[in-house]
Amino acid sequence: MFTGCEAMRAEEVARKLREALGPKIRALETPTERRVFLTVEEEDLEDAMRAIFGLAREARFMTLSAVDEGLDLELLYHVDVKGTIATVRVKVPKEEMEVLDISHIAPAAEFIEREVRDLFGVEFVGLKPDKLVVPEGYEEKPLQKPFEGPLPPRARPVMEFLLDNACATTISRAVMKKREDLGLPAMPPMVGAKAEAMEEIRGMAKEMGLVDRIGYDLEKKRLRYR
Repeated sequence: MFTGCEAMRAEEVARKLREALGPKIRALETPTERRVFLTVEEEDLEDAMRAIFGLAREARFMTLSAVDEGLDLELLYHVDVKGTIATVRVKVPKEEMEVLDISHIAPAAEFIEREVRDLFGVEFVGLKPDKLVVPEGYEEKPLQKPFEGPLPPRARPVMEFLLDNACATTISRAVMKKREDLGLPAMPPMVGAKAEAMEEIRGMAKEMGLVDRIGYDLEKKRLRYR
């Protein structure tokens, strides 16, 4: 237990991580004086772990947690840095299910990585292939959830159309007939935003977190699940 001047508080840990990682940080939170949560992209995991272990000679790997969110597997690496627990968060898309093995940085991580691989099916690149908690030849992943997003089937095409055209409501025949009876100009059965406005709309959806929450692929312009 570190006390007094020996301890490293969360704000100091966070400050040093900002200096070391800069733009690689997606989020950095200090909810208490002894807790730090660092979120990075999967490809920046090694740099993040090296930065944390470089904070103090006494830095100690504690454990690895895994949370299956349906479309992604969230991995949380917990390290004790002189009395403050620093947790590195990465999300691994279940279409890939590969992440770097960090046992060359923290040898104590090997066993928990093997356990997470056996139970969730994520492959730690560079990790020895030996199973830990399931017998050899057993290929099921007991804790892996189905590959499913949060939207119910009926809402999926509507949401895809909304993010592709900024429109989710058709103009009914009754409305078109009423406009005709009133002598108003005809309208197309469906109205969407101009093409040049769609990038801005999708950017807003990403900024608000909607894209991540519903599992929308901005590059392919469709949901990641059918």
